[in-house]
Amino acid sequence: MANLLLRHVYKVYAGVGKAKKNAKGESKKRSGDFVAVKDFNMEINDGEFIVFVGPSGCGKSTTLRMIAGLEEISGGELYIDDQLVNDVDAKDRDIAMVFQSYALYPHLTAYDNIAFGLKMRKIPTPKLDKQGEQIIAIDNKKIAEINKKLKKLRKQNESLAKDIEKCNSAAEPNESDRAYYTEKKALLEKRIESAERELEHYQNTPVPLYNYVHMSKQEIDEKVKWAADILGIEELLDSKPAEMSGGQRQRIALGRAMVRGPKVFLLDEPLSNLDAKLRTAMRAEIVKLHNQLKTTFIYVTHDQIEAMTMGTRIVVMKLGVIQQIDTPTNLFDYPENKFVAGFIGTPQMNFFEVDIKRESDNLNVTFKDGQSVRLALSELRTIQDEYLDGNSHSVYLGVRGENVKLDESGIKATLSIKEVLGNTTQLFLRLEEKGSDFIVSVPERNDLMPGDAVNIKFMEKFVHLFDKETELSIMSREYGNK
Repeated sequence: MANLLLRHVYKVYAGVGKAKKNAKGESKKRSGDFVAVKDFNMEINDGEFIVFVGPSGCGKSTTLRMIAGLEEISGGELYIDDQLVNDVDAKDRDIAMVFQSYALYPHLTAYDNIAFGLKMRKIPTPKLDKQGEQIIAIDNKKIAEINKKLKKLRKQNESLAKDIEKCNSAAEPNESDRAYYTEKKALLEKRIESAERELEHYQNTPVPLYNYVHMSKQEIDEKVKWAADILGIEELLDSKPAEMSGGQRQRIALGRAMVRGPKVFLLDEPLSNLDAKLRTAMRAEIVKLHNQLKTTFIYVTHDQIEAMTMGTRIVVMKLGVIQQIDTPTNLFDYPENKFVAGFIGTPQMNFFEVDIKRESDNLNVTFKDGQSVRLALSELRTIQDEYLDGNSHSVYLGVRGENVKLDESGIKATLSIKEVLGNTTQLFLRLEEKGSDFIVSVPERNDLMPGDAVNIKFMEKFVHLFDKETELSIMSREYGNK
């Protein structure tokens, strides 16, 4: 198992922009940087199941690939078990990754696909002297590795220096490019200093030496059969990927990762190619696997149901920025902003543009169509004092469909569509004739028809309020408005 620390991690793609034509009609690439991940800060503990969730393009897969070592970190630091790994190759991070596409070798059997990494892997074994004692000496192999890394870093530093020089000598210097290259060069110089200190340590400090040998056929066979037993794929070991279903291929991919015994499992949307029924079954299988292995899992998905049912903690992202990190229940009950509130939960939370005003022990809520309702402050979560000053404030009111009930004393709405979902019924209602629909989930069937008028009431305990400008929640997790 392993703990991970991501400290101010950035991923910037330089010079990304739509093509446009210059004065001569030639196609020219627009200058500009695309920030895929911005100031990502998080500590992941041993054995956690972390889920990165968000819409397409939010940076979740890019973050996962930076952890894996498949993407270079533009800024910040990544630690695995307190070791800085920014410059550590992917193969040396002791991480296993399961891809959306399975990435199986089509010409190999399931057994050989699972065993492939083990056959390539070399295991460190202590180097012994004639007396059987482990040899302690200067590790010249490690020194050579660090020198190779330093050569690469210094070459990158020279290239950045040339880029900065070009920016400075340009007739119209691009301040954005110059700032980017300067910041990246400063970070690179820190990494060079760190590598130089590491080199000095190994040049002057004797350390235990190791030989690196391949695993035996018996060891490989035991590991493959162990993984096959856990995943229930013993009968597939002689089959090739083309002969398997999507769920079976995904189990093979999981088995290939398992046998390595990695510190961290990374899973990049591994279920997105499966049908709905199989996705549900595989979700349960992956959770069981995590419980058995007790290893750190980091899982990427755009499906918030997967996130809610699998993660011990969830990271909600939008446009490369973390919106909230919390447990599934806290994200559902206490979203910190309107985006999180709307993204987590099925069906999506309903939002209304309203004006609120404190009137004694009540909060008067006025909707855009002129209707108003009084909510008891004692039943609402604590609202920030500045919104309870007796003046009118424009905010968003959010409430989930299951927390709205039909009640003759409530505000008026019109039924647009009715969906009967077995034991529940979803009513699509609107307050204004040309307004947007919102959803109310009721536990019983009814005889309502599109066009019918109904009355609804909000359950105060589950009402959410968000600032109109910042879209941040203006409520705490406690109850007891003064």
